[in-house]
Amino acid sequence: MTKLSDLGEFGLIHHLTHGLDCIHDSIGDDCAIVELGGATLLITSDTAVEGTHFLWDYGTPHDLGWKTAAAALSDIAAMGGQPRYVTISMAIPANLELEKIEAFYQGMADAIQSTHAQIIGGDTTRSQSGLMVDLTVIGEPGPGRILLRSGAEADDVIAVTGYPGRSAAGLLALQGGQDIPPLTRAHLHPIPRIQEGQWLAQQDGVHALMDCSDGMVQDLGHIAKASNLGIELSGHDLPHDPILEEASRQGGFDPQALCLAGGESYELLLAVSKAAFPALATEFTERFNLPLTAIGYTNTDTNGVHIDGQSLDGTPAGYDHFI
Repeated sequence: MTKLSDLGEFGLIHHLTHGLDCIHDSIGDDCAIVELGGATLLITSDTAVEGTHFLWDYGTPHDLGWKTAAAALSDIAAMGGQPRYVTISMAIPANLELEKIEAFYQGMADAIQSTHAQIIGGDTTRSQSGLMVDLTVIGEPGPGRILLRSGAEADDVIAVTGYPGRSAAGLLALQGGQDIPPLTRAHLHPIPRIQEGQWLAQQDGVHALMDCSDGMVQDLGHIAKASNLGIELSGHDLPHDPILEEASRQGGFDPQALCLAGGESYELLLAVSKAAFPALATEFTERFNLPLTAIGYTNTDTNGVHIDGQSLDGTPAGYDHFI
């Protein structure tokens, strides 16, 4: 008898969908790409479960609602798209206070409205154990191309926006009874990189794009697999984040491990041609006041993700719901 823990999250997805002729080629990307009546739609679904994705003790209900919606919206950003419409379905315990679910819902609404998308419906039902929320986001391509995970080319630069690891450090701080504003804000109030994704999708040198939701190494593994390439990272070139490093010293945790494996950061990972990267990084930082850091490169000599020459295959390097 095979257990889900033997497959892992992405093994389960492959097992359930393998051979289904109704599945579009974009399965496995951050969104499905659907052609309907002459229009191209980006569609994603994201679920948050109390006890797995959030705990009431770590953040206000509004914070937790914002974080829940931001995760779904980020999938649209990860393909260079624009969110348009959202449905929200909730399974709610009957004894949950009205004020708590009202604030949670308002947090979701505020995150959605910040991207100029609209809530158009959903469903509610009773939960026997904890709150469960499912969001479906319908978007459209931005002014550039739709970027997939499979577009990386040999000798591309691998780059990341912002400071991955801050969200994971923010959760550790909250669990330790601390409030370190730049870190706890990164965890509770992540900003989907909608405009950044659209801009990157307009740049000719950018070949692949995705968001960093399950940990940078795990998510880069998806780019490597989809593009049939290896990815070599340099520990020395990871984003230098003084705030994360200082908090790590105080908390006794490893900033590099958080940067590589910490989830829920929703920064963007991209593969971009070596020739285009220097000018791209300069313009990106000037435009968005956010670093774009080269952290490695793709190659045809290896498979999977390596850091400083060491393979990370089989190493816990991100979040998996079933492991």
